[in-house]
Amino acid sequence: KVSDILILDANTLIDFMKADRTIIKLICSNVGKICLATPVLEEVSQICESDCVEFGITLIEPTIEQFIIASMELSPLSFQDKICLLLAKEKGLICVTNDVPLRKACLSEGIPLFWGIELICKLVDAGGLPVKHAKEIIMNIQLSNPKYITKTIIENAFSILDKL
Repeated sequence: KVSDILILDANTLIDFMKADRTIIKLICSNVGKICLATPVLEEVSQICESDCVEFGITLIEPTIEQFIIASMELSPLSFQDKICLLLAKEKGLICVTNDVPLRKACLSEGIPLFWGIELICKLVDAGGLPVKHAKEIIMNIQLSNPKYITKTIIENAFSILDKL
């Protein structure tokens, strides 16, 4: 059942685009609807609006009020992360991020969270991707983003996948 509505931040989107662009479409059809704030789309050079249409990503244009709040609020978050946080909170979305400050802000606001890699495990669990392919994608993500996708994250994901 595809009932979750997800909002991705830039780091997760970049990881997916670099590792295997096709998983975005698979996630949309097997795990949950993916939304993307237009300021995040503008920030990520690996994807354009026509890609979003092809993958099934719904673009969300923040309101003027959201732009103002994100611009004025003092916090360790980037403008785009503040927009993700505001949209997730106001629209009841699940935030998908590997960004620790954004995760902390979501937790303090009671916003549900997934790690980017966790979404790949959910895709396997939903029958949308074989375990072997998921492990290859996860390894590709780690190769392109070793600072944030640590050995521990990989081991935890593989442990989950091995039980599916």
